[in-house]
Amino acid sequence: MRDLLAETFRLLGAHLYLFTLISLTVWLPGHVVRNYLEFYGPPDESAAQSLGLVVLIQVIFDPLVVSGTLTVLGRVKQGLPVGYGTALTEGMAAWGRLFVVRLVINCAVALPIFVGLAIRPSGPWGILAEGLLLGVAVLLVTLLVRYAVVDSVVVLEGGNAVTAWRRAARLTAGRRGLVLRTAASLFIMIFGAAMLIGQAFRMAPDLNYFVPRVLVDCALAVSQSVFTVAFFLIYWQARAAAAPVATVP
Repeated sequence: MRDLLAETFRLLGAHLYLFTLISLTVWLPGHVVRNYLEFYGPPDESAAQSLGLVVLIQVIFDPLVVSGTLTVLGRVKQGLPVGYGTALTEGMAAWGRLFVVRLVINCAVALPIFVGLAIRPSGPWGILAEGLLLGVAVLLVTLLVRYAVVDSVVVLEGGNAVTAWRRAARLTAGRRGLVLRTAASLFIMIFGAAMLIGQAFRMAPDLNYFVPRVLVDCALAVSQSVFTVAFFLIYWQARAAAAPVATVP
């Protein structure tokens, strides 16, 4: 895992300007609007509107960030030139397929949460429901690990919501422990950084206004590219070990 993380941060640093441009194409306008709503919107509605906007961007437009980032990584590994325009153009070509695949994943994750929050039984039934939700959470984590490289399969191999799952599962076979450890390590890093920044804002409320918040939110959005890079490297190693598959130009 150490070598994987080292290569992840090396690639992230070497092409940070491209990953930043791709990420901020979607997230800069989104965070500007979101923070405007939080700071200047109606107090009673700003929180709900802000959350709704983030969910909307995450579901509809973030697949473009992922597909553009994977386009850069695929071209870099093949020794091909790549720029911002190429990354967005090829990323847009894969956006529809990746959107559908991501929608399936988002629904699978969100549905048990919404059901659990809606039911919330009390007494012994409440304990049973919590146990079932815990079991569902374990199952979801297992499935997310199993299909961790599905984004790469969709973007770089032309997979879709029907064909990509089996291919992704084959590529993660024997590497799922590595996927889980890598994802947990990166999550702790980014979540820890976000918590430290939030604590800094609470300790220095004079900094907690529109412009610094937009800048911090954008930096955190760019930092999430580290997951895409790490899972791409796992995919690339697994693909090299398996039978070669032609990529879609």
